[in-house]
Parts: sequence; structure tokens; C-alpha cells
Amino acid sequence: MKENRFLYLISFIACMLVILIHTRFPGNFGMAMDAVCRMAVPFFFTLSGRFLLRDGDDVAKQIRVRSGAYLRKILKITAIVYVVYFIYSLLIHIYLGDSIKEWLVSKYSLKEGLLFIFFNSGTYVYDSVFVFDHMWFLFALIYAIGLIYVFAFVLRKWYKALIGILLVLLYFGEALQTFYPIRPLNISITTWYVMRNWLFVGLPFVLLGILLSDIFRKKKLKYGDSYIDEMTKHRISFILMIVLGIFFSIVETFIFGKKEVYIGSLIMVIGIFLLSECRVYAGRYLYDIGKRSSARIYYYHVLVIAIIDRLSYDEVIPYPSMWLKPFLVALVCLIIFYFVPSLFSKKENMQ
Repeated sequence: MKENRFLYLISFIACMLVILIHTRFPGNFGMAMDAVCRMAVPFFFTLSGRFLLRDGDDVAKQIRVRSGAYLRKILKITAIVYVVYFIYSLLIHIYLGDSIKEWLVSKYSLKEGLLFIFFNSGTYVYDSVFVFDHMWFLFALIYAIGLIYVFAFVLRKWYKALIGILLVLLYFGEALQTFYPIRPLNISITTWYVMRNWLFVGLPFVLLGILLSDIFRKKKLKYGDSYIDEMTKHRISFILMIVLGIFFSIVETFIFGKKEVYIGSLIMVIGIFLLSECRVYAGRYLYDIGKRSSARIYYYHVLVIAIIDRLSYDEVIPYPSMWLKPFLVALVCLIIFYFVPSLFSKKENMQ
């Protein structure tokens, strides 16, 4: 299972779901789809934890070697993505005739800096040109992996309790959003980033990935060559678990309102990773999109949305309807980040 095609397939689906979060369908159908889509970001965090450590990485030195290498990789990716969005924003503000100095002062104010440090949000990671702070994921991942690196010597002792504590706090905070909206630090708890950040989403789901990896390793040691057969016996149960998570997410959103992470999201993510250890046919093509392009689609789909919106505002193209826009953005992303690179790759191989 050096290449888990099922998880590549889910990665493709998850990046499409993130697009749907940011280009939401209208009406009750849109609410239901948004609820289901909320599993995508927890899935990506869990995926990072699932393959962070190798089998047997129990000593602090080993954990730091692996987490340090991954941290350097994420820092490099984050820097590139951030620069791309910064340059795009700068060019659009120049095009609109805005004062660059005023834009920079407002974008990088002390208040916004504190929001970025504590919540991975604020105008440091979005502005009026691209209004979604999706880059919070990368910074939250940096925080989570960085903490694993620093506290590697107690990771195996603390991580199970920490997962439980942080998830309880996450869902308790989301309950407060509905029933008793307090104002910690004079910020309403209903503000999206108060519960959706490195602490309550990023860290627990990365640690959940490590926990699942440990569970799977122990079962492999127990069952040996028959491990996959033993897991596959429970395949229907895992599928039903995912379906139950979808159902819970939809029910939760219509009863309690929109949340960043539903209990159903957690159930779906766990069910997906359990199913990933079974014999599951992942198709011949879609998994390859997940393997080659899901990360780039996640990082740059907001840029595609921003460009489409700008072209629409300037009346270069008609503004797409709410029903059409998700499909348009997804299609453009697939063309730019999968089909075009694949075409050039094939040409290079032929030469």
C-alpha cells in the first residue's frame, strides 16, 4: 500500500468540496452541500498526520527528523502560495488606482497581525481582492507540525488525551455559538476564525491522523499478511459510517446552523480513513487528479475565483449564476492544474 489510490481519490473529491464551500449553491440544497463539504479541511489535516511518521518513529529524534523535513516543505509551499496571492492583490490594487501605501498599512496593521498570530486569519491572508482566507490551512499546519517537532519527546504520551480535549473544546465552542454567543477577547465566538484555527481544528485532526496511523500499524503487526483481508471484512460498516456522517452533518446544519466542523465531519473523516485500509476500487483516472493536482487546486482555487469575479466586475465576461459558478471554477482549476501540466508532461516524455 505504498500508493493508496483511494486516499488520492478522496483528495480529489475534497478539493472539489472546498471549491463548493467558496462558491456555494443557493437555497437549502446549498446549505446541505456546504455541511457535507465541511469534512474536506479536517480530512486534509488528518491526511497530513496519517503519513507524517514512519512505522516505528517513537523516539523524539526520529519524530523530529520526520516532522522537521515536512515542516520545511510546508514552509516553502506556504511562501510560494503567499507570494503569488500578494503579487496578484498588489497588481489589482494598482489597476484600480488604490494607494499602495494605504493598502499595505491597512493589510498589515497590528490588530490584523494579532488575528493572524492567534487565529491564522485576518487581512494578512486575505483582502478585498480575494475575500477567502483559505491560506489559514497552511499556517495552521505549520503551527501543528511545529508543535509536534517541539514536543516530540512527549508526543506519544499526550497526543490521545490532547485529541479528546481539543475536540471537546471545538464542539463546546460551536455549541456556545448557537446557544450562548460569548465574546472572548472582545471577539464574538460566532466569528468564523475563533473556533476554526490551528488550535481547535488543525492540531487535533493532525494528531488524529497520527493516532489512526498507530492503530493501523498495530493491526498490521497483529494480522500480518491477512491485515487487508481483515479490514475488508468491515468495509460495509465503514461505508455506513461515512453515510451516517453525511446525514449527521446535514441534520446539524438545519438544526444548529452553519458550523466550520460538524460532528458528522469527524465521523466522515474517521470512516474514510478506515475504509482506506480496505480493498476499495479507486477508478482509473480520478485518483490521478488527486495525486497530481489536489494540493494546487486547493491552494489556488481562490485565485481562480478572484480572477473570474474581476473579469465579471469589469464586464469582460457575464457574471456566472450561483448554480453555474462552482462548475466553472472547478473546470478552470482542472484545466490549469491537471490537464495542461499532464499535456506538457506527455510531450516531454515523447521527446
